[in-house]
Amino acid sequence: MKRIIFIPPNAEMFINDFSIERLGKFFKNDKKIHTTLIKIKNKNSTDKFEYVDSIIDVESKEEILKILKSLKYDVIFHRSWMLAYPFAAKLVKKFDNVIVNIKDWEVSTKKEYKVMYGDKAVNDFKAIKYIFKNAKYILSHYTDKQAAIWAKKYDTNKKKFIFFPEYCNEENFNFRTNITYENPKLVLGGTLAPSSFPEEISAAKSHLRAMKKITKIGIGLDYVLTDGAYAGIQSQKNIMLFQDILYENQFNDNFNLIKGKTLDSSILNKYQFGFFLLEYSTKNEYKNRYAIPSKFAFYLESGLPVVVNKKMKALSYYVKKYNLGIVFSNDDIKTFNQTLDISKKNYTQMVEDIYKFRKKFIFNFDGII
Repeated sequence: MKRIIFIPPNAEMFINDFSIERLGKFFKNDKKIHTTLIKIKNKNSTDKFEYVDSIIDVESKEEILKILKSLKYDVIFHRSWMLAYPFAAKLVKKFDNVIVNIKDWEVSTKKEYKVMYGDKAVNDFKAIKYIFKNAKYILSHYTDKQAAIWAKKYDTNKKKFIFFPEYCNEENFNFRTNITYENPKLVLGGTLAPSSFPEEISAAKSHLRAMKKITKIGIGLDYVLTDGAYAGIQSQKNIMLFQDILYENQFNDNFNLIKGKTLDSSILNKYQFGFFLLEYSTKNEYKNRYAIPSKFAFYLESGLPVVVNKKMKALSYYVKKYNLGIVFSNDDIKTFNQTLDISKKNYTQMVEDIYKFRKKFIFNFDGII
């Protein structure tokens, strides 16, 4: 039996990240795999974490380092992202067979990064360099093209990088009924970044601008957010960061902010298309150029065709090749009604093609574990 240890970013389970949950569900019925989740105890958490075989609660990251020395394991699977990479680097340095599943890595400079995330955030640059050179594997939702860029930049082996987006769980597959196409409505499922970030290094402002253009020409558009994301936007401490979205929710007749259900794709049944970022400009487009966002799996599970900006090159490739939706450009935003009208005749086929494609878009650990 192989033993896998899951450790979340900075050892804390984040309410809007489902990567470990999806993996745990994938391994749950495999009798040859035993999974253990090690995390910092959260007194306010109501999650049961039934998707893993065992759980070890700790009080701190330092306690994890001590416990790991006494455990037998085959692989440490560590999820990490910005502001959590120093802990990931420490795990890689102290233990063997550490696989780091990264969420994002920035295209911004150290100075820009510092403005965005604070003084200590620049420690990520040293940490990510160590991870890229020394982790057993780096899994990410970025394709081989991005891996080649990183391997050259950080002088490391390209084979360490494995394209590993958030894949579908078959148990979550939804089969849509009573599919209609009159007055098509778009939905964003997942989370949302505040539009207070500078446009040069964040897509949030251009995303908001495109949303206003879409709704202005009469297309309905909803944000169906995870429990955590919805609560975060509504909370008093974050209200200043999301005032523009709350304003649109109050006064834009074609926009709604809705609380969703965690990994329940059936909630998207009434929509015709899922979307990602609608408009791209400046540096932010490079961040998603070769990425497959996590919400792609959620849309596939729901059986929902997608609309994708062509600057998301990797995702556009899948959408075109497998007939999973519509690829458009920034300029198409002005005439988006026409873009949607063109797809009417092909819509039912898109849904059928999604049903076929998502059966293949599932986890495969051959050569990794």
